[in-house]
Amino acid sequence: MRQVSANLQIENVPSSVFAMRINWFALVFIAPALLLVLMVSLYPVVDALTLSVFDTRFAQRLDFIGTENYVELIRDPSIYQDIVNSFTYTFFSLAVVLPYGLGVALLLNRDLPIRGLYRTLAIMPWVFSQTITALLWAWLINSDFGPVTHAVQFVTGTRPAVLSSPSGAMGALIGVNVWASYPMATLLFLAALQTIPRELFEAAEVDGAGAVRRFFYITLPLIRHTALVVIIQLTLLYFNMVTLIYIFTGGGPIGETETLALRVLKISFEDWELGRGAALGVFITLVNLFFSLVYVRALRNPTDE
Repeated sequence: MRQVSANLQIENVPSSVFAMRINWFALVFIAPALLLVLMVSLYPVVDALTLSVFDTRFAQRLDFIGTENYVELIRDPSIYQDIVNSFTYTFFSLAVVLPYGLGVALLLNRDLPIRGLYRTLAIMPWVFSQTITALLWAWLINSDFGPVTHAVQFVTGTRPAVLSSPSGAMGALIGVNVWASYPMATLLFLAALQTIPRELFEAAEVDGAGAVRRFFYITLPLIRHTALVVIIQLTLLYFNMVTLIYIFTGGGPIGETETLALRVLKISFEDWELGRGAALGVFITLVNLFFSLVYVRALRNPTDE
């Protein structure tokens, strides 16, 4: 009788009590990871928001000035050129990397001899850091002693000074960025392509669908979610990129390749105005959030809702 009454008492206990115990039990195990995420991601954002409303001298916070740092940024005419440069750099890099990375992934997904070697060579640019990549290409296209420059001079009779031209410097920067980052898109696309059943292509081929129709009606729809991930990751990478731009062009000539992320570095650690740099960093964070929301909204399938 006691066992029966105990069972009845347990059955009468609300399930929320057990759920609460399970949640607290799980929270104990995930607490270290949550604390690490808060320290690495949330704390810097809060600290930047706080720093952006103070007048600073080197790393020292002085007086509370409210939104004055933001107002100074709005009044600075050169900041708008940096905005244009950031969007130009991001847009044209994406416009080249996405089709190029997908094309390479399609080739690597085919049954080729020594396919492993081709895949290794395709991802080699991703092995190099942004610093090494920038130094390498700056040497290759140097107007005085660059091998590429001398090769062009041998063929055309003229020696181009790419990094001295505003449009040439931005084009070269985008080209180097594409060379360095396309393997990331290629690997993600290749992984998505390998999940598509071959039976779908065989059935479509039997029905008379050509390669183009199979690509647009089978391949693209099935890798759409991967494409969304690639676009978001690369957009955030390009918009916040500093090292490659800083070493390759330094923002020159005459500020034509200076982006918002590079401007934060210069304001904060060359001019030592950490308050203004934090204010610009907050603006960049909002732009990153906007990018992510727009991409998710635009590329989301209505049937997913």
